[in-house]
Amino acid sequence: MLQDEENFDVDAQFEAGLSHAGTLWSRLGVEPDFSGKHVLEVGSGLGFLTAAIALAGAESVLGVDIWAPRVEYGARKIAERFPHLNNVRFDSTPTDKMEGEDRFDVIVSQNTFEHIGDIDGVLASFRRLLKPGGVVYLGFSPLYHSPFGDHGELRAPIRLPWLHLLAGRRRVIASFNRANRESVTTLQACGYNALKPADFLWAFARSGLEVRRLRINRTEGALKQAAMRVLSVLSHVPGLAPYLTLGIYATLRKPQRPGLVDERPAASRSIEPPLSKAA
Repeated sequence: MLQDEENFDVDAQFEAGLSHAGTLWSRLGVEPDFSGKHVLEVGSGLGFLTAAIALAGAESVLGVDIWAPRVEYGARKIAERFPHLNNVRFDSTPTDKMEGEDRFDVIVSQNTFEHIGDIDGVLASFRRLLKPGGVVYLGFSPLYHSPFGDHGELRAPIRLPWLHLLAGRRRVIASFNRANRESVTTLQACGYNALKPADFLWAFARSGLEVRRLRINRTEGALKQAAMRVLSVLSHVPGLAPYLTLGIYATLRKPQRPGLVDERPAASRSIEPPLSKAA
């Protein structure tokens, strides 16, 4: 796969991500309190959210990304940009390969779950790695079947909603191979799990983690918010949900005692309290 530096200005992307780190909390509807917490960020990418969490007072932050060049960049960038931070580490070990249990107070993952193939396995590792009462903050978008779910991979001259679905998986894969000098044959190998909203919600229900808050199609700006409200209403029409659900934002919690889990699928509950401080 091509290095990030060949595709975009990584330093500018880091700074932009750092300045907009609060976007995830806004979409989740919660402002986490990281003070004194041991935090794991899954899918840390360039490391800007890792840095923001460390700057927010976390006791320690471990950023995990399976792409080693991003791990190396994140460690180097934070050492240069914030030399006073000594509570940040990066690793490329997948969570299901990480040792131990009850290690973290908080797990954060942003724009990663739409790429993960084994959602059940990752959620199981989250439950193992979290301390009892620990919290997971998840936010990911766009889902593959949503209007621009290919993340621009089709590279069409004009970006049109759902064009990647009309073009078909073979064309998306071919475009990926040309751009990245690869020869993969599946959409999953391109980094898209192509799961639908219900797949994620049932995975949450199976995970043994409590779904404390669930929000769909959250964004910023009056016009975008209005558009998202329209999509959310239309998504209730049978069969349309996969195509009109762009993003999922969920707060999950490991029970204090084993077995105390709400086993109903998240889709059957309406959980959306106002913005609040949370541990």
